Amino acid sequence: MSDAPAAEPKAKKGGKMPIIIALVLMIAGGGFFMMKPKPKAEKISLGEAEILLPDDFVVNLADGRTFLQVKVGLRPKKGYKVEEITKHDAEVSDAIITILKSVKRNETVSEPQIKKIKVRIAAALNKILEPEAPAEEKDEKEEKGKKSKKDDEEHGEKKSKEKDEPAEIPEDWDSAEGPILKVFFKSFATQY
Repeated sequence: MSDAPAAEPKAKKGGKMPIIIALVLMIAGGGFFMMKPKPKAEKISLGEAEILLPDDFVVNLADGRTFLQVKVGLRPKKGYKVEEITKHDAEVSDAIITILKSVKRNETVSEPQIKKIKVRIAAALNKILEPEAPAEEKDEKEEKGKKSKKDDEEHGEKKSKEKDEPAEIPEDWDSAEGPILKVFFKSFATQY
């Protein structure tokens, strides 16, 4: 019998090296995509043309005893076509009437209260008048919204107020985005 020590098995060389190289490449690739410049959102500016809606709106306020009569003018963003508003005339009128009917008599007294009504009208009209997204894109947005809501419900989380709040509105505008940036009341009269 020989006293020669048994040969030790050779350690594998480079066993971890392919994994390290793969991780480095993945990190470098992710960094490349993160460094791509994001497209800048175009700056929205107020258009010069004012659109006067042809109808006077006469509605009962929420109390059922007070009438409100208004003539509404709109100022869209620069480059927005007036024809888009006239194509949606019935929807625009309905949205304005619905908002005005929900207003209480005491909400028509001060300038800040009237400003809130204008902001609500602008938001409603922008939902109607914003350009339609392609069907696939619209479906994806709806699906993401449903999934996010479902995840929040499963985890018992509530949406943060920051997500629900609109973008900061310039002081003299009624909306920060959509096609309608400003709402004017050419006449505003209540009768008790």
